[in-house]
Amino acid sequence: MLVLLLGPAGKAFGEDGKIRILTSIPPLYCWAVNVAGDLATVENLLPADVGPHDYQFKPKDLKRLQNADLIVLNGLGLEDWFTRAIQANAAEAERKVIHIADGLAETDLIFHLPTLELDPSHSIQEGHDHGPRTQDPGPGTGHRHEHDQANPHLWQDPRLAMHGVTNILLALQRIDPAHAADYQRNATAYLSRLAALDAEIRQAVAGFSSHTVVTYHDAFPYFCRRYGIELAGVIEQVPGSDPSPRYLAELLKVIRARKVKVIFTEPQFNPRLAKRLADDLGIAVAELDVLETGALSPDSYEDGLRRNLRVLQQYLK
Repeated sequence: MLVLLLGPAGKAFGEDGKIRILTSIPPLYCWAVNVAGDLATVENLLPADVGPHDYQFKPKDLKRLQNADLIVLNGLGLEDWFTRAIQANAAEAERKVIHIADGLAETDLIFHLPTLELDPSHSIQEGHDHGPRTQDPGPGTGHRHEHDQANPHLWQDPRLAMHGVTNILLALQRIDPAHAADYQRNATAYLSRLAALDAEIRQAVAGFSSHTVVTYHDAFPYFCRRYGIELAGVIEQVPGSDPSPRYLAELLKVIRARKVKVIFTEPQFNPRLAKRLADDLGIAVAELDVLETGALSPDSYEDGLRRNLRVLQQYLK
């Protein structure tokens, strides 16, 4: 078992005098870079082609965690490898680790998607469940994430992203008060960009002729909720586990009843099953990026959401 030994609370910043920020996934990297500007060094822990669900924490990662002045995590069970790594110095860990979900109300989080049943007799009992909140999961339910149990894909909603950016701002102002005004200025400019992105997506979605989709797994409920898109179902309730024939039969009924035009796959999943279902139904297959992997640049979060928007426009207009 790995044990993360964190340095003393009063340690200095890096040799260049800059704060050292470590993030877990590309969206958080983008947010931190835009708030920190040139006052901090921001690094993403995971390699560009490895997602948080597949990541294996390695002993060599300990040094990067120890040297960081601020560690920015999504939370909500996404980085369980980190939680398991911290077994000592809990007070110090609390000082240097922030979660972008901190401060959100329970109503801001999605614990499960509404079950869409064509008939009460079609209720599926074999879904993947982690607790009492979910009953009779069906094609519109999606899988439950373990531990915190809320769906962790908050970054798909630019408005929730703005909450995460504010959490990063407050953390940087706390550990580097001398530059509080600079961080505020950077954050204000970035929050304005995210608000513009939100408005752009909202305007585009309002012009869609179809507002019903099926995705490969439940990575997009926050996006769908924000912009009034109906998520009719997901193919894999549990990522990496093939759905049962009974579940697929029920999903096909939902797709036909809701007149779904397209099934959206994701880069990290083999699209074979989605293509087979789409061929059977005579509908399209397209790809949406979950943004858990990818290149690291200050604009990559906004660019990723705009790429997804262009795909949605192509298939739902």
